[in-house]
Amino acid sequence: MVSGTAQVGTTVVPGRRCRAYTLVEMLILVALLGIAATMLIPSMSNVASFETEGAVRRLVADLSFAQSDAMAQQTPRRVWFESSGTGYRLLSSPFDYDTDVLYDPLALGTDGQYIVDYSNDDRWRNITVTDVSIDGGETYITYDEIGSPIAPDGTAGRGGTCRIVGEDETWEVQIAPFTGRVSATRITP
Repeated sequence: MVSGTAQVGTTVVPGRRCRAYTLVEMLILVALLGIAATMLIPSMSNVASFETEGAVRRLVADLSFAQSDAMAQQTPRRVWFESSGTGYRLLSSPFDYDTDVLYDPLALGTDGQYIVDYSNDDRWRNITVTDVSIDGGETYITYDEIGSPIAPDGTAGRGGTCRIVGEDETWEVQIAPFTGRVSATRITP
């Protein structure tokens, strides 16, 4: 008998190695898949909070844009919140609700108008804007030529707040008086 490597029932081709996964390699693979699953599954169950946070970030960015555009164009800008709670629009002076909407080249489905309508956007269908209280009860914020919030009578504005309500969390967006600084705070986890 030839001393060698062949066993009964196997065929060995000279110069060719058998390829397979070892038990150690399989255990490492299962462990890595388990680690990946523990990180991915909680993220997938929290999709609603991502939607709410996205809506908050969009509002903060749009308020900041209106402020900086007022400074850049040296003309007042207004962010008008819809009374239905479905979104807001950015207006230029003299602030006619229908005709003075700013142009937005990235607008989806609004013919280039700077209108954010949560009810018509699949990303934010469950989002509403509530409790809008700016300068003592107004539903809009106006920025003057130097980016400061102004009251309806043209005096320095007192800022204000509004809430973004999603499926499982609520955020409050604050607009500071004088500076117009925008910040957001999560109210519910």
